Amino acid sequence: MKKLSVITILTFAILLFGCNDEGSTPTIRFNFNTVTTASNIPIGGRVEANSLQFDSGTITLTQIQFETETDNGDSVEVDMEQVVEIDFATGETTPDLSSLNFPVGTFVETRVELELLDENNMPSVIIEGTFTDSNDQTHPIQFEFNSGETFEVEKEGTITIAEGTNVIAQVTFDPGVWFTGVTSTMLEGATKDNNGVIVISETSNSNIFDIVADGLDLATEVEIEF
Repeated sequence: MKKLSVITILTFAILLFGCNDEGSTPTIRFNFNTVTTASNIPIGGRVEANSLQFDSGTITLTQIQFETETDNGDSVEVDMEQVVEIDFATGETTPDLSSLNFPVGTFVETRVELELLDENNMPSVIIEGTFTDSNDQTHPIQFEFNSGETFEVEKEGTITIAEGTNVIAQVTFDPGVWFTGVTSTMLEGATKDNNGVIVISETSNSNIFDIVADGLDLATEVEIEF
């Protein structure tokens, strides 16, 4: 299975905040932020008043793994293997990801892995929105991605998790980054299905799909805050 360093689509931040109940077991909660604001897209090498916006859909995961290494070299994992569906409009998950217990200690390396569902023929990512062309005409658009890719974020640096600490792992999905290499001209020339929707998948408008899929491989600096 291909492991990706997908930082431009997946910004991971670990936030340590207030101790609610002193002496209680530390917990981890996963928050998923989805970017639904419109983004401008280029045409002919320059940015015009064309926009692309995704505001609904689902992202389906099959595994979430939070792993750290202690200063003694021991590995500690919180591994959840179950189907988790993320509502792209709200970032809420089904089932609800309640806080997961985590041991106290000092850790020198942190890693999060998210694996997309790849157990049937249904796309693991389906997001829907609109494309507004250069004539200010709006067209429905849908992006489908069917793969068991694993998104991985790593961070070195010592952190100490004490009793009563709450840890939030924030994950941000931004389709605007995925479509960085797609121009308005490409979308205006895209084919539509029988319902008038621009479907971008492995079998529909595959030239655009290949560019977006490559966008999943883009990597920039990892943003982690404590």
